[in-house]
Amino acid sequence: MVNKANKMRSCLAVVFCASLGGGSAWGACTGPPHDQFDFWLGSWHDPAAPAAEHYTVRRTAGGCAIEEVLTGASGETQGIGVSGWDSERKQWRQLWADKDGIVTLYAGGPAVGGTFVLTSESKGRGTRWRYTYHNIRPDSVDAEYASRDGEVGSWTIVWSGHFYRIGPAGD
Repeated sequence: MVNKANKMRSCLAVVFCASLGGGSAWGACTGPPHDQFDFWLGSWHDPAAPAAEHYTVRRTAGGCAIEEVLTGASGETQGIGVSGWDSERKQWRQLWADKDGIVTLYAGGPAVGGTFVLTSESKGRGTRWRYTYHNIRPDSVDAEYASRDGEVGSWTIVWSGHFYRIGPAGD
């Protein structure tokens, strides 16, 4: 299973890096805006989830990408995300793939009220997904996952959680 996860990471990295394009995205990736998602670095657990389930988030690709791995209660990788600052579009982009074969591209970044919001492109019947981080603190963060049909209308929260940092935020 580890080999399968490594292949998934490699594939995600290639596709994601191609989506960022060239230019200054390949320069030094330190300071603003490259540090805007650093609050999520480290290992995280939501007490409402099974005890062994956690996210591990680290910088990779010379510091220009953030890799997020969701490990399930069984110890198997449930999903992998790769995020980076897209200097051409002036926004964060994330490519997420999970064990069910669902691949989603998100875009966004810092938003009103100290939140960090990533919203997907339309999928399937026009459904969009939004991941919102809020109440961001050094050792905890709240998150909501919501959906809506189409480009307008209200969002329906399908999941919310409160994460506690269980491991360091080192690169």
